Amino acid sequence: MRTDGPVVVALSREPGSEHVLAWGLSEATRLAAPVDLVEVVPEPRDTTLWAWTLTLPDVVDDTDTRAHLADVLTREQARHPDLTITAHTPHGNPAAALRDLSADARLLVVGAGHRPHRTGRVAAHVAAHARCPVAVVRPTTTRTPDGHPAPVVVGVDGSRAARHAATTAAAAAVARDAVLRVVHARPTVQAPYGLAYLPPASEDDPTRTAARALVDDLVAYHPDLRTDLHVVDDDPAHALVQLASDAQLLVVGSRGLGAFPGMLLGSVSHEAVRHAPCTVLVVHGTPDDHVPDEPLLR
Repeated sequence: MRTDGPVVVALSREPGSEHVLAWGLSEATRLAAPVDLVEVVPEPRDTTLWAWTLTLPDVVDDTDTRAHLADVLTREQARHPDLTITAHTPHGNPAAALRDLSADARLLVVGAGHRPHRTGRVAAHVAAHARCPVAVVRPTTTRTPDGHPAPVVVGVDGSRAARHAATTAAAAAVARDAVLRVVHARPTVQAPYGLAYLPPASEDDPTRTAARALVDDLVAYHPDLRTDLHVVDDDPAHALVQLASDAQLLVVGSRGLGAFPGMLLGSVSHEAVRHAPCTVLVVHGTPDDHVPDEPLLR
């Protein structure tokens, strides 16, 4: 990841690609960052046909892809004269090509896929393996029914990755003039005979106190930030998806208490990427990647 790198927007011919483009350009404008429009051209593979090996030509005709991307580039340069926009068509496996591009990117923007409330394989792979933050974009409203900006939601669990995600989410909420909904979910304990039980968190419960302290830190750094804290007793992934039902953006850390050492994307973040009804921003890494995560919230 490079903090001075471009916002890489991955385009395709799938439904929703125009929304991905619009989201990426809008975010680049907020960040005052250059934009790199990318459409990956898959390379041919050796295939078999009735036990005979069929080798497809090594040369792929990408004329149509280049022409389409050139048209998009010309159109968007005219619409956004203050942005520096480039475009290119790398060849190869789409997921691998986008992962490689993420090394020098500030942000990678991909579409979630055309299936409602499900994420395509390329988006899921990139969300887990990219070397920069990844926005998995879904067509969602940015306004509430009464016309106010829809909230930004972030999940926190006390890990350093989640704190980094909360910092990113706070900046995103301020930039959008939106409320930041901070969610900490305490997983329920499975009791005998299948009954789930966990004493409700009181106002002076250490979990709520620590979560409130995190919110206070965010507000101290962003005095204009409006927050809404939710400490709930629920499966964390389920809680995030439910509380993001009216959100314009859900922010998650790449690893937290739902991950084990060596896991690239925690289980909670993975489920949020797959099932969230809105755009999900996966924040990779922490400000101090060499320092292990510490469970500060219980």
